[in-house]
Amino acid sequence: MVKVRRTYYPTKVFDDMLFALVQLLLAKGWSFPGASTEQLVADVEAQRAERAEHDALMSQFLALHETFGMNQEARYGRFVAVLNAARGAFRADKAVMAELDRFKRPRARPQKSKDDAEAA
Repeated sequence: MVKVRRTYYPTKVFDDMLFALVQLLLAKGWSFPGASTEQLVADVEAQRAERAEHDALMSQFLALHETFGMNQEARYGRFVAVLNAARGAFRADKAVMAELDRFKRPRARPQKSKDDAEAA
């Protein structure tokens, strides 16, 4: 079985740390094998640009997620109001109440079947 390697995400201040290290390298005139100073300068610019794009998209997602949650809550409120009204109106009609039973919340998590347990 192939083990999937997870992406490593450095700390939130990585942008500043990378910039400070590149500034130190340039100020001291240091260079090391494996990464040129020009590449590190380009890395700083790319990091800052990608971080700005990432943060903008994340902000957009969070705003959309919040809007979705509020709209879903309103839809659920209407759903519950209609469901409760139907339950109240047809309280004495066992056939209708049996149809409305499918809208009850499940009391417990569904159990795994034996086939699912064996596959895992």
